[in-house]
Amino acid sequence: MASYVLTALLVVPFLGFLVTWALGRNATWAKLLALAFSLVETALATLLLLAFLQVRIGELPLLGLLFGPGIPAAPPSPGEYVNLYYFERYPWVPQLGMEYILGVDGLSMPLIWLTPLLTTLAIVFSWDEAHRPKEFFALLLLLEFSLTGVFVALDFFLFFVFWELVLIPMFFLIGIWGGPNRRYASLKFLVYTHVGSVIMLLSIFALYWSYSETVNEAVYGVASRTFDMTAFLHGALRHVGPSGLQYLSLATQIPIFVAFLFGFAVKLPSVPVHTWLPDAHVEAPTAGSVLLAGVLLKMGGYGIFRVNFGMLPDATADLWWLMAVLGTVSMVYAAFVCLAQTDLKRLIAYSSIGHMGFVLLGASSLHLFGVEGAIFQLFNHGLITAVLFMLAGSVKHGTGTRLIPELQGLGKAMPQFSFVLVIAFFASLGLPGLNSFWSEFMVFVGAYSGDPFGPWRRLILIPLISIVITAAYYVYTMQRVLFGELPETIKEAHDLPPYEKASYVVLLALIFAVGIFPVWILSMIHDYAVTALPWLGGI
Repeated sequence: MASYVLTALLVVPFLGFLVTWALGRNATWAKLLALAFSLVETALATLLLLAFLQVRIGELPLLGLLFGPGIPAAPPSPGEYVNLYYFERYPWVPQLGMEYILGVDGLSMPLIWLTPLLTTLAIVFSWDEAHRPKEFFALLLLLEFSLTGVFVALDFFLFFVFWELVLIPMFFLIGIWGGPNRRYASLKFLVYTHVGSVIMLLSIFALYWSYSETVNEAVYGVASRTFDMTAFLHGALRHVGPSGLQYLSLATQIPIFVAFLFGFAVKLPSVPVHTWLPDAHVEAPTAGSVLLAGVLLKMGGYGIFRVNFGMLPDATADLWWLMAVLGTVSMVYAAFVCLAQTDLKRLIAYSSIGHMGFVLLGASSLHLFGVEGAIFQLFNHGLITAVLFMLAGSVKHGTGTRLIPELQGLGKAMPQFSFVLVIAFFASLGLPGLNSFWSEFMVFVGAYSGDPFGPWRRLILIPLISIVITAAYYVYTMQRVLFGELPETIKEAHDLPPYEKASYVVLLALIFAVGIFPVWILSMIHDYAVTALPWLGGI
């Protein structure tokens, strides 16, 4: 029985974008339509998550028609293959080797679920948006559609289309609804990320023109060029597995790996290609910042594990040190820069750069524990950073300013806000019992245990410095913002409105749920790592 759930996950937000744009006559209609479609998308993604966790969704009436059997799709030729579930493949432009290919595994499933969840909460949080609400809420749905497409597409051309499409709604969200320097920030965002995409496209064409025909014939028995990502995923797995398939040489993989890594590092972002992010976050509306940090940045990490690890294993093992250096520098640099920030939103933006450094450090370990921790960090950071950027929006709404020197005494004036702020800060610094503790702990244990570090294990102390500095700038910020007497300039401060509380309740519940019981996310990630990346250490 065929499965159509991944197509449905693309159709629903795109249809919602069209309907909201066409029928959102006023603010009420626009936000109700957008919320309805995003709730449907969240429900579908939740059902898919439950099905992926082996809850028997497919046996329920009607849902079985949508979900199908949910078994891995195997290529026709004998040999190892990557487990891809709810697989869909249809011809698109067969003359050029382009196909409509969708699939999901333990790498993409947490991010597929996170995308509509954060979109829905961003819509709820922006319930009072009055400036061009029809276009605002419609663009949020278009962004949801594009992000979902990145995580489900398994054809390189389709993947790149979604990758680039993400830029359009985010560019307009920053450029129209952003702060005073929104035009500069939106253009900088577009230029940086588009340059990274172009470099990535060169690697895609290198694989397509020079190597796809050979790999496609070995895996699928078809001697023609293809953009099919699964051919390279299965081929790389057979290359490192018992089959010993002849694959791309190390000399071939290295320049392709570097080009892909550059494109993904811009999106992640990593130092030194990070400077677009603080400006984009500071100027973006709260909903835009939530989706930018919560999901859009995760495209970079997802790409590293899907393409660099999944298709270029020899180059990954050879260039582990490059990821280690980029990750360590990002973590330490961002932590020290955060100490000097006076704008709460800019502080959170730089903290995101540091926390994405964990992803690169864990990836560089080439160890099962570290890689799983890095993938888990993508999900955990998405939850935490959504709360943090919402808090930046709440304090701006409640006091009229985000400047830390102008904020104090909020513990008395805004107790609900202060309660959420304390939990979010502790979650971000990795307090045990909250979600990010597990991923950060796994990254450091994996890095220390990984074979590549070998005699340089003591150098793990360098990125560990960022943990101490992170705790310092969060505690220092709490001390300045929450305690003391309320300044005369913000005497009229008000606490959280109901629609903001609703978003916080959901996210805080998930932060505690994952922190106390992380296995339901880790089980999916573990299944992906041990089957798709058997060459990692620690397996």
